[in-house]
Amino acid sequence: MASFCIEGELDKEYKQQKQKGVIRVDKLVKQQVLHNVWIQNKRKTILERHANVHEKPNIRWFEQNMNLDFPTSNHLHHPFHIRRAPIPTIGMPWPRPQTFETSDTKLYKIRKLSVKANFSNCHILQKAVQRYMNIFFTCSNVQFTNNLLHLKNSNFGFSMQKPSYEYLTSLEELRKLTFDVERCSNYPTLSSDESYTLRTSNGEIRIEAKDVWGTLRALETLSQLIICISNTFIIRKTRIVDFPRFPHRGILIDSARHFMSKTTIFQMLSAMEMNKINVFHWHLSDDQSFPYRSRTFPDLSGKGAYHPSLTYTQEDVKEIIEFARIRGIRVIPEFDTPGHSFSWGFGHPELLTQCYNGERPIPGDFGPMNPARNSTYTFLSAFFKEVLEVFKDQYVHLGNDEVPLACWNTNREVRKLFTRIKNTSMFKDKGTATWSFFTERLIKDVQKIAMERENGVKFILWQEAYQSNLNIPRDTIVQVWLGDQRLVEEVARQGYHVLYSSCWYINMIQYGVVWPKYYLCDPIGEGFRGKEDLVLGGEACLWSEYVTSETAIGLLWPKASAVAERLWSDKSLRDIDEAARRLEEHRCRMLRRGLTVGDISGPGFCAFESEKPSNLSEHIFQSQVVYSAKNQGIFKASAALVVVGMVLITLLTCTATRIGCFKILKRLVSR
Repeated sequence: MASFCIEGELDKEYKQQKQKGVIRVDKLVKQQVLHNVWIQNKRKTILERHANVHEKPNIRWFEQNMNLDFPTSNHLHHPFHIRRAPIPTIGMPWPRPQTFETSDTKLYKIRKLSVKANFSNCHILQKAVQRYMNIFFTCSNVQFTNNLLHLKNSNFGFSMQKPSYEYLTSLEELRKLTFDVERCSNYPTLSSDESYTLRTSNGEIRIEAKDVWGTLRALETLSQLIICISNTFIIRKTRIVDFPRFPHRGILIDSARHFMSKTTIFQMLSAMEMNKINVFHWHLSDDQSFPYRSRTFPDLSGKGAYHPSLTYTQEDVKEIIEFARIRGIRVIPEFDTPGHSFSWGFGHPELLTQCYNGERPIPGDFGPMNPARNSTYTFLSAFFKEVLEVFKDQYVHLGNDEVPLACWNTNREVRKLFTRIKNTSMFKDKGTATWSFFTERLIKDVQKIAMERENGVKFILWQEAYQSNLNIPRDTIVQVWLGDQRLVEEVARQGYHVLYSSCWYINMIQYGVVWPKYYLCDPIGEGFRGKEDLVLGGEACLWSEYVTSETAIGLLWPKASAVAERLWSDKSLRDIDEAARRLEEHRCRMLRRGLTVGDISGPGFCAFESEKPSNLSEHIFQSQVVYSAKNQGIFKASAALVVVGMVLITLLTCTATRIGCFKILKRLVSR
């Protein structure tokens, strides 16, 4: 009943805001959707935790934080807690594989691996092996140290005991890495097969996959299983059968509110690879700026970008797509239409609708794209022709969210269009009918352009297009960002594919431990009554109104890792305490690979042996050395000039005064 009550409040809030013409995403999502994920079980969990008396102190999830809980008597109303991140696991994968069988008693050592593959010309596999070999054999010795081990009368420990060096050297060695791959596809798609099996036995690590994308996921899992102890690489005896629960597991990055540097995007893609995320939803235009540098319409970024340097060139986009492709990540561009398009007007004001106050145009006030002009569709056809040439994925995101219709009602040109639109009774008002007219015509134009494309084109639209009853193709993917499971059910029952994002707006910054909310949120929760096969997955979103390129990695990761496991692993995984230990290890793992990720479970630490200085420190050191060397050179040159000057003065003086040259030189030196 609690979830239905909250949903009713959400609908009420949404309708109230929509009537005002402005929808506050932060208010809706933060106050309603996020709290809906766990409210049903929260009260029960709290009561159970209060009722238990722990024999030994332990770290577990309690109310809003990971806490170190202590035994207490029942008469104490406020048990003693200390906020503390859990002790990380050792060599446990994230996200958790579907079938994961491992042994704590049977270990193997690895010194070097000879690679054998049935595909000799699969460059994606070749590059992946090169990339992961460096990761496999980069030793960061496991640190079996933690101050909690010194807590009296406790049973804290690590998930494995530190083996002796003699024992490590005596282990059986794995010498081969064998691949059995059926296909080597070129580009990842929605239907790509990412399944794989991984086995360690008989002197080899064996990976089997139906397509190369499965081998990429297997290599990432393998990199997390290999650990280094006393400068020796070891791995447990392991058998894995793995595949993703959902085919679309995405991250939305907004490059229009704050520009995201190419370096930041590469780091994002590397983090996505570590977490088996396979879609980079790239939000490339909005009201504030237009950073994509179009070769067809250069003024879009020439006048619409924040600054000429804050743009993505054609070469930049090509590099990003390639970087993603070889990691099995699709790049789906979003160019928002017809709303969220104010920045298009900096370079091409003719695209937008002039807003009026009576018969007077309001200076600088432009609404959505002008649906009444044929030139608008001609322009957009040429633009999206370029987009389909640059971006290789079958899907394009056309936005269609938060379209402010009021401006259209003030514009005489658009009002004339109102009278020519048929079947307006299907819509709430004439503005919505015009919105449907615009979207339907744009989609048909882009589909016509894509007829020459091998994979054609399909579209993703935000939920407003569905809720406003727009005439959209049946193969459209509807992305839900407001509302909960019931809206997902409804969209699926109407025959549309659906993505879920409502509870995964990670840019909504909150204090404390928040990842369990993301972890427990599920596109297909208990009691789901829709068509499950139409739910393709979901996306974690990082809108950048208050997020910059410098802070993006630390804000998104490893919180988005919780989303990654929800979308990849089995639905039954809901144990926060078990997940917390693996996630703590995964956070440290990401840091070791050079990703500046943020905190995840509160006070804790990551220990790295023989930590190398950062690149910045190295650059500073080198700069100081160069600067010091230059100073020494300048000093020596100056000293030489002084000496020469003194000698010349001495010679001239002694010649003029006939005083001994040695006496004069002695006086100058003493001065």
